Amino acid sequence: MNSGLPSTSGPRHAVIALLAIGYGAFLAFVVFWPSPIDRPVAGILNRAIAELHERGVPSFIDYGLIEACANVALFVPVGLLFGLMVPLRWWPIALLLGPALSASIEFAQRYLLEERYATVNDVIANSIGATVGVLAAVLLRAVVAARDERVIDRHEARRAAASAR
Repeated sequence: MNSGLPSTSGPRHAVIALLAIGYGAFLAFVVFWPSPIDRPVAGILNRAIAELHERGVPSFIDYGLIEACANVALFVPVGLLFGLMVPLRWWPIALLLGPALSASIEFAQRYLLEERYATVNDVIANSIGATVGVLAAVLLRAVVAARDERVIDRHEARRAAASAR
């Protein structure tokens, strides 16, 4: 059906692999840092939060909420990459990979890093981020597949018109 069209799968897979390696290295740096990653700036963060509260920001916006949002944001790219790496028909499997990775990280922090804290809340926040990322990947892949179909249809129509002449 699409003979004569160049494949874009190879370059896409190479870019995804490079992004996965890069983000994996960054994630490993963050999660396996021997002490809490925010320790050097904890005082600044607490002062900034107190300052925000004095300026009318609701008190429920506290360090815990900011940390949870950071954990969600940290794992959105993880889910996105998982969602782009697995075959599209297996995307539900990608939904399981984020929580599994998060639980493994928390387990390692609990037993390998004396100064780090492993919590179920971190697993939940990371899992939410990974799920958002997987769903974004599925949406992105659907949009790209629809675009590819239009390009292929247009190419075949032009080829048919040229051969009819």
